[in-house]
Amino acid sequence: MNTLKLSVANLRFRALASFFNVLILALGIAAIVTLLHLSRQIEQRFTRDLQGIDLVVGAKGSPIQLILSSVFHLDIPNGNIPLAEAEKLEANPLIQSAIPIALGDNYNGFRIVGTTHDYIDHYGGKLAEGRLYEVQMEAVLGSEVVRKNQLKLNDKIIGAHGLANSDDLHTDFPYTIVGILQPTGTVLDRLVLTPVESVWHVHEHPDADDPEEVAYKKAHPEKEITSLLISYKTPMAAVVLPRLVDKTSSMQAASPAFETARLLKILGIGSDAIELFAGMLVAIAASGFFVTLWSAVNDRRYDIALMRSLGATRGKIFALVLAEGLTLGALGTALGLLLGHGFACLAQSWIERTRHMALGAVGFHPYEIYVVLIALAISAVAAILPGMMAYRVNVAKVLSKGS
Repeated sequence: MNTLKLSVANLRFRALASFFNVLILALGIAAIVTLLHLSRQIEQRFTRDLQGIDLVVGAKGSPIQLILSSVFHLDIPNGNIPLAEAEKLEANPLIQSAIPIALGDNYNGFRIVGTTHDYIDHYGGKLAEGRLYEVQMEAVLGSEVVRKNQLKLNDKIIGAHGLANSDDLHTDFPYTIVGILQPTGTVLDRLVLTPVESVWHVHEHPDADDPEEVAYKKAHPEKEITSLLISYKTPMAAVVLPRLVDKTSSMQAASPAFETARLLKILGIGSDAIELFAGMLVAIAASGFFVTLWSAVNDRRYDIALMRSLGATRGKIFALVLAEGLTLGALGTALGLLLGHGFACLAQSWIERTRHMALGAVGFHPYEIYVVLIALAISAVAAILPGMMAYRVNVAKVLSKGS
């Protein structure tokens, strides 16, 4: 019987202990692999959505909230800004382009965004069907919106007040679908796009049954937008514009790159805690391997001595124990990779379902090979001391005792 077959037979003799050690290692590896995939996909998605946007200008408040609401469309905005003030800023010679964003409503959880054609061009949007909107109450839909709601050209859709599912429908103001965009892999896929004038038109007539809406309209009779997405003309703009906006206007400026880095750092604290927990599971599994192998060697001292007397070398005995450790490690690693990919797929599905944010397919992460090598190395290290114990068995002494 070769070394591998014999090591598997020995592990089967302690099947329950072996199973739990493999499971603990697998769970630790699964947590690490899941985090690797999700962090990579979210960072890639953020990078795509941020492309070409140097500055976001909106209402004063939380800068992270401004970025999340205006760039990623994952949060509610701080408020609105006067159109006149935004247009004054657009005329600044340091600005290459400024794309207006007007929020306020949603369609089945997908945000209705008032903007210009430049927003579609910015993300490389191409029409799959139809044409771009030209007048108010016409809409162009992202591919995810169409796929989830089974819509087609010339269908009418009704927006709901607010940026989440709501029963407060604007039934008197239907949108006509005039265009459908091809998938882009960006935020464009999950938006309903329409002229800014559509958003103004819908909200020029506040719901009489909503005192807050009526009061807001009376207090803000002027035209408003939610934010401006700005691209710089020169590097000097990065120094001048944010300070200019913050000091001389009622608006605030937020850097998408800086705020996203802050957000990822905040999310990273949670990831670090999970990684620490996963590392503890791997360490516990390694300790379990050590205890299992040490106990196995101690219980099989007579068998080991008998094998030695029949011609097995010390190296063969050491290799047998090492093979048992590596077998446990290989099984735990394989199961961990399988579970990790499964968990990543489930998490991706949950994000897409709840946030309407499509992520890339879960494939092979380059760091997975390092996870495999480290897990096998830890398994081998856990087997070294039990292997040395087996290596040093005193054949004559053990056989003379008969057990």
